[in-house]
Amino acid sequence: MKKIKLNYLFLSLLVASLSVTSCSTDDATGDSVIEVNDGAAVVVPVSQHVTMNSINYVNEGGFDKTLTYAVTLQEVQPVDVHVRVSFVSGTATEDEDFEYDHEVVIPAWSLSGEGTITILGDSEVESMETFTLKIGSMYDANIDLADTTVTFEITDYGDLDVTFAWDRTIPGYPFTLCDIGYDVDVLLLDSNGDQAESQVWTAATGDCPETMTLSISEVAADGLVDGEYTIVFNVYDDATLASAGITPAFDIPMTVSYSRANSPFAGSFVQDAADVIDSDFGNTPNYDTINIYVATLTVENGIYTFSKNGNYQASGRMASRSYVNPSKSRTSRPSRF
Repeated sequence: MKKIKLNYLFLSLLVASLSVTSCSTDDATGDSVIEVNDGAAVVVPVSQHVTMNSINYVNEGGFDKTLTYAVTLQEVQPVDVHVRVSFVSGTATEDEDFEYDHEVVIPAWSLSGEGTITILGDSEVESMETFTLKIGSMYDANIDLADTTVTFEITDYGDLDVTFAWDRTIPGYPFTLCDIGYDVDVLLLDSNGDQAESQVWTAATGDCPETMTLSISEVAADGLVDGEYTIVFNVYDDATLASAGITPAFDIPMTVSYSRANSPFAGSFVQDAADVIDSDFGNTPNYDTINIYVATLTVENGIYTFSKNGNYQASGRMASRSYVNPSKSRTSRPSRF
């Protein structure tokens, strides 16, 4: 009997011990749980000239253009965050006119993930097309993102033709500047102040007026799909005009006329008065080495915009921006035959 009582006592102590151990484990369970925060996030552009909740104007131009944006968290999450991107509306067709990432993934413990939208180029001339994408969905887990859309208006414009004219009647004489061979060269300079490779001497031919044709594919080859060009001119030969000593000296303004294939973008403007030279300019030492500022030509998503001294002048889309008139230097030139 004593032996049986001792066994019962041992079993009772064992059960009590297991019970205490089990309760102790349950009490510590919550200490190892990682809490997921509210996932507050915003969508921000990565590529230049991309805006959210607004219209992005893009000229197809015959080649693909990939634009990038990012979904950025305020705090990292301990899990991957998947953000859906969906087509909302538009006349453009996916896989024919554009492609896009249908999902943006923000890896665990990262603050952001990137998505891309590609405008597809082809050799066809098409009418204007649009499409709108929505970034984020109410069903996306672990993220709190305000409604964000990105809209594109795709045009299919052709080459930009520009004419530079300076001819005028010489006061007191029955002929014009072009008649006497007053020779002006127009140069297109890139953001480094060098002649744009696609336009080396194309408007420095001895013609009066000079003309220039600029295509988006050539701009892309110059590495300036998005960027600024500066239009300048120099007087190659003043044809002894300054030595004639005409009094008073008369101004010789440059007039820029432009048009674009398959586009209503057309018009003209005159060089700012502060930049205009006069008939005495040929008396300036080394006058033929001086570049005279005319205008700035900006390329943005295949859309051309003219400005003068920071003031918007004309654009292929309804928007105005502020530009800078950079200081440029002259490069060597060919002989004229």
